[in-house]
Amino acid sequence: MTPTKTTLCTLGLWALLAVPVVAAAAPDCTVTIKPGVGAKAQTLAQDAAKTNPCLLVPGLTPKSLSAVWSALLSTPKTGGKRFDTPPPGGLPAGRMLLTDAGISINLQAVASEGVLGLQIVGSGDGVPIFGINNPTQAVLIVPAARFKMGVSYDWRLTTRKASYKASFELLDADETKTVQARLAALATAELSPQLRQLYQAAIFDEAELYTARDLVLDDIKRQLAP
Repeated sequence: MTPTKTTLCTLGLWALLAVPVVAAAAPDCTVTIKPGVGAKAQTLAQDAAKTNPCLLVPGLTPKSLSAVWSALLSTPKTGGKRFDTPPPGGLPAGRMLLTDAGISINLQAVASEGVLGLQIVGSGDGVPIFGINNPTQAVLIVPAARFKMGVSYDWRLTTRKASYKASFELLDADETKTVQARLAALATAELSPQLRQLYQAAIFDEAELYTARDLVLDDIKRQLAP
């Protein structure tokens, strides 16, 4: 008997229905947290190990949380030759997040040197977007309207003792939206202040916002100090 088209279609349908459906594997949300040194660090480590990054902050990988915890426990290496003067802490460098308020510039690290002036220009065209001489404020907020997302900028800071310079690049609109969504999710989570900061550092780390990440980690280190 020669199979008809209807018979072939029926057989084909049954063949498709017979194919087993394999469920997608659940993401691995295991967090690797090494024991901390000191009572405060041990408590924070235990609290962090109990959390689930996949649920607390959708999209955040456990690897980032583990990475910032390892960085928190690491001891900075000394020695070796340094060719460039690193920018003082609190000044923009690397990738930066443009908030609704703008870009924050903290001058406290160089206040004792006597700040003479700060200038910020576009990296590509050199067009000045901000400048101030003899600032009296410890923290300057450059309005967001002065910047464009996804664009790079150069700055130069002059004090009575030295001159510093660096560049920074703002996240583009999509990257900014992702980081802000994760920070918003974190804000609703029930966490201790230090654990919340650790998660914040992980969000910054995953977005390659290393300057912001390091500022948060430095603050946690001060809190965990004996």
